[in-house]
Amino acid sequence: MQPLAMYALASGVVMILGVSATLIWTRRHARPSSGAVNRWQRHGTVPLAAAGLAIGAISRSSGQSPATHDVVYTEAIALLLAALLCALIGAVVATRQRHGSDPA
Repeated sequence: MQPLAMYALASGVVMILGVSATLIWTRRHARPSSGAVNRWQRHGTVPLAAAGLAIGAISRSSGQSPATHDVVYTEAIALLLAALLCALIGAVVATRQRHGSDPA
């Protein structure tokens, strides 16, 4: 496996751990926000989508072995799916807050 694939895997793991830690930390130190963007979108969706798009752009470069391309491409898809999951959770939380239920 080429170093590019190892760097992509390592950066993906760091992104997932960092976003998880940030979401846990903001849960404990949450301030009520009246904005349209909640903490799931701000601290989850945006960083994961940006990392997924960046790694996806890297996967398009030439000079990679087929295995490296597959690893980097799969990592980009995993980050984008994690961003989608955070966006869906953020939408559910925003809907519950709007209807007066207990915010998550």
